[in-house]
Amino acid sequence: VAVGIYFSAHWCPPCRGFTPQLAGWYAKDLKSKGLEVVFVSSDHDEAAFGEYFAEQPWLALPFGAHEKRDRLAKKFKVQ
Repeated sequence: VAVGIYFSAHWCPPCRGFTPQLAGWYAKDLKSKGLEVVFVSSDHDEAAFGEYFAEQPWLALPFGAHEKRDRLAKKFKVQ
């Protein structure tokens, strides 16, 4: 099993365009080949997180896990 950490946000236009593509690849091939994706949100509020995550077929770090999100962002140099 491989894990992909997907940093994204509802308010990010490039992310909103890429997420459906990734979801399609994930459903078609990637999940069956052993890839698990974990969504790490940069959304500003839980409602936006919930709306955006509802479109995604994988796991997510809970919205309120800000400390974990910040540590992951720092480790992978995501701003």
